[in-house]
Amino acid sequence: MELLHLLVADYANLTGDGKLNVMGIFNIINAPSFPAKHSEMYLISKLYASPAEYGQTRKLTIKLLNEDGTQEVVNFSHDFVVPTGSGGKRVETNHIVRLTDIIFPNAGSYQFSVLVDNDLKGTMAVELVKR
Repeated sequence: MELLHLLVADYANLTGDGKLNVMGIFNIINAPSFPAKHSEMYLISKLYASPAEYGQTRKLTIKLLNEDGTQEVVNFSHDFVVPTGSGGKRVETNHIVRLTDIIFPNAGSYQFSVLVDNDLKGTMAVELVKR
């Protein structure tokens, strides 16, 4: 399984036919003071799976760590089943996680990590800046 996209945005959804809609992609959050609360954001990940993974149950884990990696701000997991494709082609799985009222204790760089079955697939930094 490979990570194709990892984004943080103001909003995201999937259409009935599987199209991914994303609005307001960002990687910097301006806050007047700390600790800072961000009321709502969406973490979007798109994964590719090979034919060898069709039908398998996997565990997706999202972690948000502080700058030095000593504090988990978010730790979220859920199981999903890899869809079965056709013709031996890779398949995509889209995952949208709505995060509400996240508290960022300090300014600095925070890192989202995406793991599948405890195997790190990718990371993305979000900078918290005092405005």
